[in-house]
Amino acid sequence: MLDTIIELRDVVSKQQNTIQELHHQLQEYQRQMECALANTKAQLSEELRQARDQIDVLIRNPVFTASSQPSARASYAEVARTPPSSQPSGVRTLSSSNTTPSSFTDTLFCTIDTSRVEENEKNKVQVADVRKAIEAEVRTLENMGDWRCAAVVKEARNPDRVKVVCRDENETRIVKDAAQKITVPGVRVLRDQLYPVRIDNANRTAVLDAEGNVLPGAMEALGTENDVNIAKIVWLSRKDTGKAYGSMVVYVTEGSEARRLLDGRYFHLAGESAYTTVFAPREGPTQCYRCQEIGHKAFACKKPQRCGRCAEQGHHHKTCQSVTLKILQLNVRKRREVQQSLLNDEGLKDFAVLAISEPYARLIEGSVTAVPMSHHNWTKLIPTTRREATWPIRSMLWVRSDIEVEQIPVPSADLTAARIRLPDRAVLTVSVFRNGTGTRTDIILAGDFNRHGQLWGGDDVSPRRQGEGDRIINLMDEHSLCSLLPRGTKTWQSGDIESTIDLVPASAELADQLLRCTIHSCDHGSDHRAIETAFDTTVEDRPSETRFLFKNAPWTEIRTRVAAHLERIPWDGNVQQQTDRLMAAVTEGGLTP
Repeated sequence: MLDTIIELRDVVSKQQNTIQELHHQLQEYQRQMECALANTKAQLSEELRQARDQIDVLIRNPVFTASSQPSARASYAEVARTPPSSQPSGVRTLSSSNTTPSSFTDTLFCTIDTSRVEENEKNKVQVADVRKAIEAEVRTLENMGDWRCAAVVKEARNPDRVKVVCRDENETRIVKDAAQKITVPGVRVLRDQLYPVRIDNANRTAVLDAEGNVLPGAMEALGTENDVNIAKIVWLSRKDTGKAYGSMVVYVTEGSEARRLLDGRYFHLAGESAYTTVFAPREGPTQCYRCQEIGHKAFACKKPQRCGRCAEQGHHHKTCQSVTLKILQLNVRKRREVQQSLLNDEGLKDFAVLAISEPYARLIEGSVTAVPMSHHNWTKLIPTTRREATWPIRSMLWVRSDIEVEQIPVPSADLTAARIRLPDRAVLTVSVFRNGTGTRTDIILAGDFNRHGQLWGGDDVSPRRQGEGDRIINLMDEHSLCSLLPRGTKTWQSGDIESTIDLVPASAELADQLLRCTIHSCDHGSDHRAIETAFDTTVEDRPSETRFLFKNAPWTEIRTRVAAHLERIPWDGNVQQQTDRLMAAVTEGGLTP
């Protein structure tokens, strides 16, 4: 019995030791769990704080969420069809409605440009490196030991720019000061962001001078009158018109000022008020106006200057002396509406010559009558010989009215020839319907030849039509003429049938200076296609005429002065004398200050 009791006591003692060990282990596990829970709680608190900061930034600046979404890469044609954008960098935009979004005045950022950093230094200006450099610099300031950037993002359309989002204006100034101390060569801190506001029905004389430039001191005066700080003014309406009112956009430096202008709906100009609306700039491909390429802007371009007019290097388009000689030819099929559409096309007003085949011209009472009888932009030339028929002529020329031209008599109603006098040469231009001749000196034959040939029609010419153009080929060979239109270009179409019967032969010397000879974009409803030809030669620039603002004339005073002059003059004499006196009275009354 005693042995049994001793064994039981040993068992109880071992169990007590085991229980005590388990108790110690349980306490250790409990302590570890408490530590892990504390660490997890601290980590979750930090992540929650960061999430709140990010949500706050996203709420303040919703444009980042939209720009960060991946999008399919647009083709070049899609980009080229998009209207160009004139929006400068660092400019904030508004929504399409008149009400400004809440983020308009709240979201502030500092933009850092790295496009001028050398390639071997690019790895030092990544987003993480910029954040680290700015945070390290800001933390050296008093009470900023634990400061962190609200957000640092890279522009979706310009990967060489980094935006540091700031919480308030004071933080924006601190971040800009810190960013300017980044030691990597080529890093630039861009100017302050601007806020555009569109102004409609603005008085032109309060903003622009007679040459279309912004008046000196206009920004300061208008800023004081509207209690805003204006950084830039851009006139949106055309400057070459005589309209007294137009639209412009003002760029202010504070978002609150832009909001106030939009909420007030009025902008004051020298006591007169205009309407304010949200400025919605047109977006399009980024183009460099230094090298004329797409994908970057001029301030970041290191390529040589290229003229946007003649595409030659070494000069700006404002100082370019090159003016192209452009000629358009079209068979109008004796249709009045086609001919009128051609002559009234604003896109053709700078062309030197319009060569027309089968024009709308009738024989009325023994004289050739073409439509229109005259035109303010064109000088009409018809053949010196006519047929006694309903359609007396089958070719004509319209020469730009400011170009000196001399018509050359040709004994054919199918040919209209004229010598165009340019500053450095004379060009003989002939509008042809069937056959034409010329000299070896700078000749252009443009028109409907109504002949098929493999030389200009390509390999699609049927065997039964071959040989029709032999006389034209012989003519070109005799006078050393070259066919400027690319071989196989179709110039006439009717249903599913098309052919090449409109030609542009020219002298070899002029062909060497050919810029383009191609189908024009608009045929004005004809079954023939208009052909545009341009040469690298000089044409006198069109002089600009000063237009008077007749609506601003003091008509009441003029009427009074004219009436007073008419009372003093006699009315005897013949009709011509009375007309001369009337004209003198009107002229004197209208010109008297």
